[in-house]
Amino acid sequence: MSSVAASHGRSDVSSDDRVSAHARLLSAQLQSLRERLFPPEAHKELRKFTSGEVSRLVGVSDSHLRQLSLDKLGPTPDIQSNGRRLYSLGQIGELRQYLAEARPKDALNFLPWRRDGERLQTLACVNFKGGSAKTTTTLYLAQWLALQGYRVLAVDLDPQASLSAMFGIQPEFDLRWDDTLYGAIRYDDKRKPLRDIIRKTYFHGLDLVPGNLELMEFEHETPRALSSAHRNDGGMFFERVGNALATVENDYDLVIIDCPPQLGYLTLGAVC
Repeated sequence: MSSVAASHGRSDVSSDDRVSAHARLLSAQLQSLRERLFPPEAHKELRKFTSGEVSRLVGVSDSHLRQLSLDKLGPTPDIQSNGRRLYSLGQIGELRQYLAEARPKDALNFLPWRRDGERLQTLACVNFKGGSAKTTTTLYLAQWLALQGYRVLAVDLDPQASLSAMFGIQPEFDLRWDDTLYGAIRYDDKRKPLRDIIRKTYFHGLDLVPGNLELMEFEHETPRALSSAHRNDGGMFFERVGNALATVENDYDLVIIDCPPQLGYLTLGAVC
């Protein structure tokens, strides 16, 4: 705190320098607090599912699941001392694929992935008011779709990054520069492939493009880009989100976007 306090007494220190000093101090304190509260490798984990839950999700009887387990077909569940069988969400995905191959006529019921000719579906969760359950809606919708067997990509376009935090990512510490969608839609030649930004989550079948405060750079840079003819081949501002998603569309069935609570360039890009 002494360096910050000392800067207040110096007349040659600018307001920007003082704000930066406070920001560095706060960041260091938050990092120290996080290291005390969480183990270095802490991460979220999803609980396992009972055979009854799995039978309802996949659409087969509990007795059929038991027989598959006895015949050592499909994934091998954890069997507790009382005979109860538990499946991870990843194993449910393996079970869907096994059933789709074993019963090709019903494959679409077990594995509802996109078929040839079907387009990637993108849903943007938009509300111009904060605190309206927008992020919660995005989270639960993405998780529900993943539970149904779809391949889902969640995109956090909100600089507040609440969606990223719900997946266990601490935006201030776990992300470097260009680790958000901004890295794939920026206007200069430092743009990187979206595939390099996407992260796996603890929820099988659900990947994430995380967010943090750097997304605001797009809001600041777009007016300058609009006044210049140079866009570095990324398209107009309302095309850039879609163009980035198009590079990974073969990997997913649905994209769910959590938008910031205002009608800015990021929100317009998501809607368009």
